[in-house]
Amino acid sequence: MAHNTKKAKLSKVLIRLCDAFTRTDGNIICPLIKAESSVRVLYKLKEKVLYKAVQEAGAGIGFTDPTFLWKSAATGREMDGNLFLEYSTSQRFNDNLKQYRETLARNLKEVSKVKHILIDKVEDTDDIIPQPIISETCFELHKLKLCSERLDPDDFDTGATRSVAYDTIKSHLDDLKGQYTKFAVLSQNGRGKSFILNLLMLLTADFEEEYGENNLNLKLPKDIDENVKLEEIEKYADLPDVVKDFLKTLSKEQTKECARTVIGPLCCELPKVKEVQHSNNSLSNVANYFSTNSRINIDPYILAQKATEKSYESTTKCIIHLRYGTVYQMSVNYFTEKDLQQQLFELVTLNDEDSSSLMGETNKKIRKRAQECLKARFEILTDYGSFTNSQEMKDKFQSPKDIVLSKEVQKLAGKTELYIGNGKEAHYDRLAMRRILRKLTTYDSNDEYSKKKIAAVKQIMIYLPSKILYGGKEILEMPGTDDSDPMAMYFIQTALNEADAVIVISEFAFNIAEKEVKHMLSSSDFAKYWKEKPYNYKLMLLAYPEKNQGWQYGKDDSEAITQLEGEERNKRTEELRLISDIFKMKDMMDSEKEELEENIITAFILPVLHTSILAQPTEQGEEYKVFQENEKFLKHTGISNLITEMDTFVSSRQKSTTEKIRNKFSHICQEMSDNSKGVREAARTVLCVLNNREIKDTLESTINSNHKKLLINFTRGIVELLKEIVNTKVDAALKETVKQAQTNWRRNENKIIHRGVFSPFFIGKNPVYKVLLYNIFFDGLEDKKTRIFTEIKTRIEALLQQYKGNILQQLTNDLNMVLGNNPPSFTLQFVQDAIGNELDDALSWYVGNKRRPFNVKTMRKCFEKSQNQCFKETILIPNFEKGIYVKSAKENTERNIKECIMDIKESFLFLLTELHMDGLISLNGRLKSKKSSKMWQRLVYKLKVFLRESNDDYGEILNDSMLMLEANFDEP
Repeated sequence: MAHNTKKAKLSKVLIRLCDAFTRTDGNIICPLIKAESSVRVLYKLKEKVLYKAVQEAGAGIGFTDPTFLWKSAATGREMDGNLFLEYSTSQRFNDNLKQYRETLARNLKEVSKVKHILIDKVEDTDDIIPQPIISETCFELHKLKLCSERLDPDDFDTGATRSVAYDTIKSHLDDLKGQYTKFAVLSQNGRGKSFILNLLMLLTADFEEEYGENNLNLKLPKDIDENVKLEEIEKYADLPDVVKDFLKTLSKEQTKECARTVIGPLCCELPKVKEVQHSNNSLSNVANYFSTNSRINIDPYILAQKATEKSYESTTKCIIHLRYGTVYQMSVNYFTEKDLQQQLFELVTLNDEDSSSLMGETNKKIRKRAQECLKARFEILTDYGSFTNSQEMKDKFQSPKDIVLSKEVQKLAGKTELYIGNGKEAHYDRLAMRRILRKLTTYDSNDEYSKKKIAAVKQIMIYLPSKILYGGKEILEMPGTDDSDPMAMYFIQTALNEADAVIVISEFAFNIAEKEVKHMLSSSDFAKYWKEKPYNYKLMLLAYPEKNQGWQYGKDDSEAITQLEGEERNKRTEELRLISDIFKMKDMMDSEKEELEENIITAFILPVLHTSILAQPTEQGEEYKVFQENEKFLKHTGISNLITEMDTFVSSRQKSTTEKIRNKFSHICQEMSDNSKGVREAARTVLCVLNNREIKDTLESTINSNHKKLLINFTRGIVELLKEIVNTKVDAALKETVKQAQTNWRRNENKIIHRGVFSPFFIGKNPVYKVLLYNIFFDGLEDKKTRIFTEIKTRIEALLQQYKGNILQQLTNDLNMVLGNNPPSFTLQFVQDAIGNELDDALSWYVGNKRRPFNVKTMRKCFEKSQNQCFKETILIPNFEKGIYVKSAKENTERNIKECIMDIKESFLFLLTELHMDGLISLNGRLKSKKSSKMWQRLVYKLKVFLRESNDDYGEILNDSMLMLEANFDEP
């Protein structure tokens, strides 16, 4: 038998291994796949694991010598390529195909999360097929997670590596997961923001089986042990995201309280839903749009889709934040009682002056809209009913505190509500969340309590399992710019100021977009930051013309849709010209213009067509044929390109953190092969001394004391630096601002004839009025602030380098001290080589924590907080809330300009000191363990490395991890 097998002629069999598409709600093909579920990613990151699985599967049917082959696709994205497998065999494969598929699928499930895979016999490697898109951010996160797991300190005797290397890498990875890149969606009402977002969420949703598996270990608040404290559950990895967010808002004292006692009352019961089948049928109808040119009428997926109406209740006035979460969940924050009173008092101030005298100094349209909305909100939020005239209202309310909210609203004010799905059935969780969200955003004439909630909502945060959000993307759905009241416009402006990318949606082109849209964009901080550092920001000008019949394409319009290429080129040319005018780019250098233009995306998007095509029926496992047969259509819908552009932008912003982790691994791998002989004898002496517990404790006590002194000196230097700059540079800038503000006040005082200008809620930026008090006070301060913040950052970095040098020198002295009377054998260079990377990493946490970094952006936020607080307390609140006349308010303002501006100095110094203390706590945690200095531990570990043979298993794992980290998303 053996002789015959050996003599048998061997032939080659070629097998294609591809990721299969899955279908979401409504039987729609999902164009994305998570990296952890992809056989392509398994091949790139864990080829040995995949090789073993295919080898074992082949051996069972007489296949030998498996060889991987990779064939790139024509898309330009390397990860879109196909993976092939070549075997040697003397048997017919077709007879064993079913057995092979079952065995390989079973093997892969045992060693990975790869479950949906297409295994086909092909003739050559030119037979490639489309596969789901792999997000670059998802790929990088998965890669880092795998590498972190390879450093499991419970599996190896890693010594100080556990506290220094593993903990540091894990900290960076956790920090990366906490970063969000914000995409603000801007348009007029009725342009389809909610509709488009609903389709994108639907297209990329986790499928039902995936949803249940991802939430198997979900820790719901009701499952938390009764007596567990809040501080104990902070480390639970499987808590819902909304609970984790809430925990971050608590003070240290609050975390001592019982978790269920605090969180339990915030959690609201989800409504029972019965319309699952109706919803799925509705979503499935989208297929007819492409196949039979039928009009579609599908239920909203998650966000309420609202028509443009004049009534207040028709649209939400807050920002809705969308983030990825494995389970459907939502947090709702309501305005405080004080906020609501100040907002409603705006109606009193709008009515307490002669309207004819205001027309020249107010934005007439905005003022009228403000009165309409505030009147409606007043009736909803209070029990006063309607007033016969403005004088009656003026007589009754002298200040915001005089306004008494209804009892129901008082109970809502300042409250947080948490809604969390059970994590088992995606359909039910989604529809329950959709119903709740609709009640918080859309008017129901039969539900008075719902109207009160809508009027009191401040912010809504939704976590949902849609892969387009995965990897740190956050989408901000904003109210439309046209039919919104001043409060909504203020929220839009605030969101734009914080956005990393802005998606502007128009019907046909940005050129013919509404004036309000262009003004909101061009006057935002986003525009200013984008012009300063284009590569850190992105402007996306998207046209959504599908509501017009001429832009609706069916299966017979393959030639017509190709004309979009020319239209898009023309659109881009015109939009770049307009952007150049709006943002005053004509005087820029050509290189600066090019840089800005490279970070402008212009495109038509056809989300209905794209979704309809992906809703076409196929046999299971043949979903890729939909992409093959409709390639020309899908190329021109703009949706795939939008997904990849968003993903590439987020990935580029995360690269600095991923590089830090990669460098950390590289250093560890290098260290494993380092076995210097120059200090062996000295190392042996030190370790021998440290084996004596009594001597070791005494030495480490001295070492800890020395390092504590260094930290105290560093802290003193920082505090002195901050005080010096605030008392000199900040002081000088504020004094100049005082002079400018006094000049501005004299020029504009006569234009201020209305108390509403002083509304604290708008912080001097009430869009009803043409004169903005904020601009009068703080004109010209922005450039001065930026220069000061840059100087603070530069000088702190210099102090950190000095501190680093002191630590290295002290550790050198410490090592040589342990040698006693023996001659010093350890050099500063030795210590630098041993712990330099770890020390740099630890020090970077003082200034570089992504959640609260000590950088220019955070300092700007601290300054703005101080500025707004002083502005409110000294100018706005006293002149708005005490029922004084405009004349007296103006006199008070002129008298207090200097005090208002100069008070910023002390408040800013206090916030900078708080920022310093936060950084110090983070730094101390990375320099010191419970017993001793982590850097000292690291040095001792280094000495052990010199005196022992390398741990071959551990070294091999680290080297494999390094190869994994070096795997490039864009290379074969």
